[in-house]
Amino acid sequence: MRQLKAKDAWFVYVDTPRSRQAYMSAYVLVPDAAAGRLPDRGEITRWFEERAVLPVLRQRLVRVPLDLDHPYWVDDPDYDVGRHLHFHGERGWDESRTMVADISTEPMDERIPLWEMHVIDRVHGVPDTEGPAMLVVMKMHHAMIDGVGSSAVTTTLFGDALPSDVGGPTRRDRVPGSAELVVRALARVPRTVVDTVAAVRRARANWSALEVSRANATYPLPPQGLTATPLDGPVGPRRVLEAEHFSLPEVQEVKARIGGVTVNDLMLTVVGGAMHAYLVEQGHPPSGSLSASAPMSIRATGAGADSNNRFVMMIVDLRTDIADPVARARAVHDAVIGERTRLGVPAEAAVAYVEYMFPGWVFRAVRRIRTWRGTDAGVRRPFNTFVSSVPRDIAEVRVAGTTCVHSFGIGPLDGTGVGHAVGAIGERLGLNTAADPELLTDSRRYSELLRQSYAELRDAARQSVDS
Repeated sequence: MRQLKAKDAWFVYVDTPRSRQAYMSAYVLVPDAAAGRLPDRGEITRWFEERAVLPVLRQRLVRVPLDLDHPYWVDDPDYDVGRHLHFHGERGWDESRTMVADISTEPMDERIPLWEMHVIDRVHGVPDTEGPAMLVVMKMHHAMIDGVGSSAVTTTLFGDALPSDVGGPTRRDRVPGSAELVVRALARVPRTVVDTVAAVRRARANWSALEVSRANATYPLPPQGLTATPLDGPVGPRRVLEAEHFSLPEVQEVKARIGGVTVNDLMLTVVGGAMHAYLVEQGHPPSGSLSASAPMSIRATGAGADSNNRFVMMIVDLRTDIADPVARARAVHDAVIGERTRLGVPAEAAVAYVEYMFPGWVFRAVRRIRTWRGTDAGVRRPFNTFVSSVPRDIAEVRVAGTTCVHSFGIGPLDGTGVGHAVGAIGERLGLNTAADPELLTDSRRYSELLRQSYAELRDAARQSVDS
C-alpha cells in the first residue's frame, strides 16, 4: 500500500462532472487476412485477461473518509479483468463517436482499479475503412498514469507477445478499513500541519524568486495575456467528439520541406489556423494571437520520480497573427523551444511542478467557497485550447487477429472548451477534437476547418520549396 503523491492526488480531487480526469484512447481495428473475421467476445476477453497483468492495472484507489488525507494505492485482492471489460453492440461511425464522448463524461468505479475497456463489436461507416471494423476504447484515470506511461500499458495490452516480466509476483494486499484510514490520517495531522506550513512558505519563496527571475529574464516568456474567445469557458458536463486523420508520410514530407520543425509543431500550427478561422466564421475574430497548453515530460530531469504524472504544462503562442502557414509553423516551433527553455529555468520549474497538495477536505472546502462566491466556474486559464501528444513509440496495436488502422483520443477539458489529442499508429496520424458543445457549437464545421488548415499548410510548404 502506498499513498498518492501530490500531483496524482490533485487529479483525484479535481475530477468533477465538468472535468473528468481520464485518458481515453480509441482504436479502430480490422481483421487480418489470415483471420478473415472480427473476433468474438470470448476471444477478446481471453486476449486481455492474458495481458492485463501490469501492476499499475491491478491497483485500486482507497480514499480516506472525508478525504482527511491523500488516498492510497492498494493491490486489488479481488482483481478480475472481466469487471473492466464492457461490450457494446453494433453501431455506425457517428453513433460510436457519440458513445465514446458519453463514456468520457462518466465517473470511474473506485471499487476496482481505475481503468476500463469498452468494445464495440461492429462499427459501420468508418472513413477510409472497408467493411465493418471493431472499436476498442481504453480509459485510464489520470491519477494512475500520464501520457508517456500510457504508452507502456498500450504496448503490453495490444501486443502479440505475452508479458513475461510484470514487476515480480502478484501481491494480495489487505484493503484497509475506514477506521484504520482515519486513525492513520489523525496520526499524520502534526506532519500534515508542518508540511502545509512549509509548502506555503516554499510557494511564497518560489513566486518571489519567479518575479525576480522574470524581471531580469534573458529567456523567452509565455504569452502574458489571454486573447479572450467564446470557446474559453466555463466548461459544462457534456462532450462532443470529432476525429480527423492524415497520412503520416505526407505529414513527414511537409515537416521535411519546412525544415527545423517537428510533427507536433505542425499539429499546433494546424490547430491554431483552424481555431482562428472558426472564430472568424462565427463572427468573433480574435483580438490577438491564440495560445495552447501542451504537456512537456520531465522524466529526463528526474523530477517527480515517485509520481505517476511527471510532466509540466507549456503555454505555447500559436502565432495566429501570422497569415502565412509556413512562417507560422516556424514561429510556433520557436515558441515551443522558448517554453522548453523557460521551464528549464529553476525559478520557473519550481512554480510549474506541483510538489504539495492540501488534503482533499481542504481542497473541497476551498472549491465550495469559490462556488458560493461565484468565482469557481469563471476561472480562466491563460490559454485557449489544450493540445496533447503521445510519443510515437507504439509500432502496432493488435487484438485477437485484428490490427489497428487508425486511432483517436480524448482527454479532460480544464478551463477551456476545446481540447485536441495527437497520436500516430502505423501510417496514419490522428488529430481529434473533444469539446463542450455549448461552447463549440458546430464541431463538424470545426473538424472541416482542421482539415482545411492542414491542407493550407501542406500546399504552402510544397509551394515554398518548389518556387
